[in-house]
Amino acid sequence: MSLKDKRIVVIGGSSGIGLAVARGAAAQGGKVHIAGRDAHKLTAAAQDIPGIITEVLDIHDENQVADFFEHIGTFDHLVVTAAAPIGASPLVTQDFSALHDAVDSKLYGSLLAAKYAAPRIRGGGSIGFTSGMLARKPTINALAKTLINAALEAAVRQLAKELAPLRFYAVSPGPVDTPNWAHLDENSRAAVFDKLSSTLPVGFVASPEDTAAAYLFAMQARALTGTVIDLDSGALIAG
Repeated sequence: MSLKDKRIVVIGGSSGIGLAVARGAAAQGGKVHIAGRDAHKLTAAAQDIPGIITEVLDIHDENQVADFFEHIGTFDHLVVTAAAPIGASPLVTQDFSALHDAVDSKLYGSLLAAKYAAPRIRGGGSIGFTSGMLARKPTINALAKTLINAALEAAVRQLAKELAPLRFYAVSPGPVDTPNWAHLDENSRAAVFDKLSSTLPVGFVASPEDTAAAYLFAMQARALTGTVIDLDSGALIAG
């Protein structure tokens, strides 16, 4: 199955993994529409990928999400790469307002997108969420992201049955070299990546393009549904 002439919507597509998915889909001849909250990043993405359509969208806002898919009309594939904007924290000091915001963004936002996209996706189409290795690898002070990622993986299995034959999947990355690391200077980031790479079986931190390959595959794999694709550089089996 080819992505040529398929209509593909990427929410969170203005940077990082989402931008790499959009770039890869466009390179295969897909007609790509990306949405996100940052207008400046969307403008830069439009300059980077000829022919894509961009739109500002706050995935927290149900009315905005509903209106967005109403005017999008019918399409073939949805990818959601919305992040959980929350750092590491032990439960006893967890800021629950920050936890609420993270759940709204990554979990509820993904489910809202699926709710309004599902009726508009053509036969053979798919919805892809983004979870992460923390869903199944207990890590100290990572309760928030663990809960969110695990919930998304459970939702994939549930929705694949509930909304069949529409296909659902999640991609579960490990460490990825995205703008999320931009708060570190170049030397600090290199040191962190060197340390991470030494713990990973593949010996390197994945690029957004490495990770985007899983979504591009899943969109074209018509027998794939209700599953999680671990593209984590071996992080789940690392010591």
